[in-house]
Amino acid sequence: MTAREARRITNKTPPEGTTLFLIGMSMPRLRHPGAWLAVFLAMPRMLVYLKRNPDAGLLSGRLYVGPSIMVVSYWRSAEDIRRFAADAQAPHLPAWRWFNKRFADRNAVGIWHETYVIGEHETITSGMPPWGLAEAVGAVPVGPGTKTAAQRSRHNVAAMTHSV
Repeated sequence: MTAREARRITNKTPPEGTTLFLIGMSMPRLRHPGAWLAVFLAMPRMLVYLKRNPDAGLLSGRLYVGPSIMVVSYWRSAEDIRRFAADAQAPHLPAWRWFNKRFADRNAVGIWHETYVIGEHETITSGMPPWGLAEAVGAVPVGPGTKTAAQRSRHNVAAMTHSV
């Protein structure tokens, strides 16, 4: 393995059911921080809760703040996400009820999410610590059979098919 290849990693094969969950918010009325600030602050609180409670199913998650606000998270399963969302003892459900009671129909803050159960995929990280799926399920060096995106995709599909 060359020095360059040693710095390049891809993800380990994730367990069946591993799920990517994207959630974000928009602030169409920036001048109304009373509407969006509480929603924004709820996201980091939920991530802290999930990191302290690994049985909830979060594998890894990161909050990104820029023109839009988004959390990229990996979970053991879509069912774990649904269970967390419905758990009255966890921070999501009270925050969701509060949001719906006060702001759902006022167009002061928008919330969106997308859920993807991992299937065919490929990843690469170069010159930085594991990120994304490799951070969530573990990393392996890029090597024979995983040097190109097509090879990594075929490798992951084959590995996930054989793990069933």
